[in-house]
Amino acid sequence: MNNLTKTLARRQGAPVADDAPRERDGGPRTLRRGLHILGALRRAGSAGLHVTEIAEQTGMQRSTVYRFLDVLVDEGYALRDGDKPRYRVLQTDADSGDPHEQAIRRWRPAMRRISDAIGDSVFLICRAGDDSLCLHREIGNYPVQVLTVTVGHRQPLGVGAAGLALLAALPPAEAADIIARNETACRTYGGLTATHIRRLVESTRDRGWSVIGNTAVPGALGVGMAWCDAEGYPRLAISLSTLIDRMPAARQRTIAEVLRAELTRR
Repeated sequence: MNNLTKTLARRQGAPVADDAPRERDGGPRTLRRGLHILGALRRAGSAGLHVTEIAEQTGMQRSTVYRFLDVLVDEGYALRDGDKPRYRVLQTDADSGDPHEQAIRRWRPAMRRISDAIGDSVFLICRAGDDSLCLHREIGNYPVQVLTVTVGHRQPLGVGAAGLALLAALPPAEAADIIARNETACRTYGGLTATHIRRLVESTRDRGWSVIGNTAVPGALGVGMAWCDAEGYPRLAISLSTLIDRMPAARQRTIAEVLRAELTRR
């Protein structure tokens, strides 16, 4: 039973690994219902669907749909549009496949150009619920590389440069809710407090790009920038990290210009 099946099953109150006979009945049925919702979102494309529309298309109660959507958002399969009860998949394509793989294929060339130009490692990050999720990284050519996160790593939004960029690009009310929910978790990253994160978010909004250091990895500093869709909602972020000594203010601005040039090409 994979992680998505287990998570969906737990949310629905179905047994997971300790009750094999019932699992064969409840687990697949629970997964199938979640996949029906995901399929409806994929068919809707970039427009997404309101919870009421999902309920109508799948024949489920709205309360049930909400529970499944919570799981899909937490696991990075679906995204909520701001504070509206409207959801969509990360990306949609005629030959869709895994939306995360699509994002990697789309952004890898830009990441490679950024890394070659700057010399440091570059990270592609998406949102997964209240966390940031690392989808891909490109290693730079400078002798010392700071690999702040590995592919598949999750941490609270606002801890890393890309996650901070995503958080700052969200509607203010949505960002405030996330900061409040992540307050306890963020303290394990260099003692980050909600007050500190709110100040970082405001600075990022004023500046147009994020800067954060000495949190997830002591002695490292990252610069990040979010990419928003046609409606202005943040979907992905790209960040670059290195040693603090390699990040004077002038170089931070240079990196931000390189990031902006690549992100605005899309």
